Amino acid sequence: MKRKNSQIVHIRRQWNDWKIGGVELMKIENLHWDTISGGVHAASPQPFIHGYVWCNDIIKGEIAHSCEHGTGPHNIKVCIVKKDNSPEIFKKLLEITGPKPKYKRGSGKYVKVR
Repeated sequence: MKRKNSQIVHIRRQWNDWKIGGVELMKIENLHWDTISGGVHAASPQPFIHGYVWCNDIIKGEIAHSCEHGTGPHNIKVCIVKKDNSPEIFKKLLEITGPKPKYKRGSGKYVKVR
């Protein structure tokens, strides 16, 4: 059930998945930048914000997850894409994670630059 004044974050399993769900911001744990998704561990072309949610905390839509592989609920890694969320929500996420890591030329990896 959606609470009044709740902050809904739109989530996916991978950055390019067409299935999108919604979860309250306060239900997402361990928010961080990453290039590897949950589930199938797909690599993304750039870092995206990821976090962990319990599959039964998704309150709208659906994401690529089933409880077929074991009794739920499951704690699953999800991806948060900027274009799916309001500027206000994304600003709150950045306050937690910090800015997007920059690509360090020649190193082959992304590094946090503050």
